[in-house]
Amino acid sequence: MLLTASQAYGIEFHNSVPFDPPLREDHPRIPEPYASNIFYYAQHDILARASAGKPWSFCEIRPDVIVGFVPRGNFMNMAQGLAIYFSLYREAQGEGAEVRFPYGEEAWTALHTDSSADILGRFHVFASLVEPAEMVAGKAFNVVDGPAFAWRDLWPRLAAYFGLVGTGPGLGGQVGVQDWVRAKKSVWETLEAKTGLKAGALDATGFDFVDAVMGIPIRRDFDSTARKAVGFMEERDPFEGYKLAFDEMRIAGIIPRMS
Repeated sequence: MLLTASQAYGIEFHNSVPFDPPLREDHPRIPEPYASNIFYYAQHDILARASAGKPWSFCEIRPDVIVGFVPRGNFMNMAQGLAIYFSLYREAQGEGAEVRFPYGEEAWTALHTDSSADILGRFHVFASLVEPAEMVAGKAFNVVDGPAFAWRDLWPRLAAYFGLVGTGPGLGGQVGVQDWVRAKKSVWETLEAKTGLKAGALDATGFDFVDAVMGIPIRRDFDSTARKAVGFMEERDPFEGYKLAFDEMRIAGIIPRMS
């Protein structure tokens, strides 16, 4: 299994290369000079050469942003970044406070997809066991939770989980979460001590990653046709993936339990 990501479609160069969502596995590789920045291409080619004529094969799996729980810090953990942000917001502003989407209107309405970690893991197992193996050998598969959505659909539901009221972006446009969270670090440290949370979670979380991904102002959703065509039909409401991760973070003491 070769796990890649949205970079295979050249998302970071969307202003310079063809970018036509919904993104399908049969989209051509982006052109040079940009292609040389996508190391996934070289990895795929190395495995293709290595497996030629051999009794083993491989397939490429492309998730979008992976939503899940890890017991230790991970700087590309969107769910943990949002969990700490909402928990800290509630502590600083109080239960029932209004929390605006901290990016611009284009990011608020742009369609995208997420990939729950457990669904992604089950597809790895599924693809490993498919017979005949030629159904997946050498091919790429988008693995996302389901139909595209926008933050306007999800943000209010995520905020409600934490006892907050999620609303759209304000007149000021994009403001981000990283600077706001860092400015409230002392509040988080007090919350850690008060509730017995695992120390260090805030410093181990990549809020710059949250800003970079949530602030993307363009449509970038993945198409799911290929993985369904080989028989993997599992889908999930994207909120449920976040809820599962948040629940596990509470159990692990990374964020406080609801009072």
